[in-house]
Amino acid sequence: MTAENRRVIARFLLAALALTACNAEDGGGAPGLEQGPAYLVATRVWNDTTTTSYFHVVSSLEADTTIDTSQALEVPGAAKLYAVDDVGWFAVGGGEDPTITHYTLGDDGVLQEQDTISLADYGVQSLWDTLYVVSKTKMYYPDRAGGQLIVINPSAMTVDGAVSISDANREGYLALYGYTPLVRERELLFTVGWFDWEENDSVLGETGLVVVNTETDTVERVDLDQRCGGVTTGVVTDTGDAYFVSSAMAGAAHRLGRLPTGPCALRIGAGESQFDPDFSMDLSELTGMPVLGEPVPAGGASMFLRVFDEDAATFTDESLTWELTGQSVWQWWRWDTQSGEASRVEEIGASTADVLWFEVDGRLFGTETTADYSHSTLIDLQAEGGPKPALTAPGFLHGVARIR
Repeated sequence: MTAENRRVIARFLLAALALTACNAEDGGGAPGLEQGPAYLVATRVWNDTTTTSYFHVVSSLEADTTIDTSQALEVPGAAKLYAVDDVGWFAVGGGEDPTITHYTLGDDGVLQEQDTISLADYGVQSLWDTLYVVSKTKMYYPDRAGGQLIVINPSAMTVDGAVSISDANREGYLALYGYTPLVRERELLFTVGWFDWEENDSVLGETGLVVVNTETDTVERVDLDQRCGGVTTGVVTDTGDAYFVSSAMAGAAHRLGRLPTGPCALRIGAGESQFDPDFSMDLSELTGMPVLGEPVPAGGASMFLRVFDEDAATFTDESLTWELTGQSVWQWWRWDTQSGEASRVEEIGASTADVLWFEVDGRLFGTETTADYSHSTLIDLQAEGGPKPALTAPGFLHGVARIR
């Protein structure tokens, strides 16, 4: 894999930005899937010149599951998996033409293409992997490049307008809307971090919070917190509190002198719609290590964090942030937000910082990807006796959903 490919992949892993994609014909089945549960596993494979996406239909997510790439729905480019689990809706997102195509699973275990909508009329050129789901009849597509939320009805497969978020723009930076929104009654809340990896490989040292009225499709306010920068993901604990933690790329940018705020966390209290003015955590105090981030739910009042082992890493002050996040030296730690204690999780080995997580059937899975992105393994993070490996798939695993 070339250095340029690694750079592109690293940017995708932070921003989930499409490279190229197109819709595909019906396919993606596997023998023996006529009955019982079915799951869709989405992967990507990169080589020097092309990207290919695969959508694998499997009957289990356990470690002994075999994936046959020849049975997958194969889509050129960096296609996306969108899913609304509680209503059984799922779709494939394109890139060359910014389309979202609804699929169903046939009785024979084969994916069948249904309706398609396009976001081209709203200026969208390429799709990201995120949807903000409000209900079975409303979701928002966060268009970071266009500074807007596009309103979609997944049941009717219609595009119903757009909400401008121009107040969240910063010159010279991409406004990266958070991956984990909060939906509280009639309000949608999501963070904004400002990243510049095109020119200066830097991150702005502040975090925005956008509050949208989901009944009127209007922005109620955009808050700004200057205590913490580089936030992309939040975790809601069993207390109802939401903790928003800076990304691994933000930690790397701080270590390289390109972000003034260190690894950090903010909090929105249960039932609240603003950052707690009395809570701001310096995460380096938890572990004694200067670079960490990437929160992953761990159940109860805890969350996992990824911690960069500098003694095992190789870098200089001139390194790019992706050259730190792409090294297989990121340890897993568990942070108990109630006790304030953190400790290393020895059951999971060090890997790259490129971890995604999925909640499926009430189980929480993280991902572990090889340094060359040739294989990914789901990690059952809440397994009895500690985290355990589950399904392994070829390529970079970026999506999982139960589809039957």
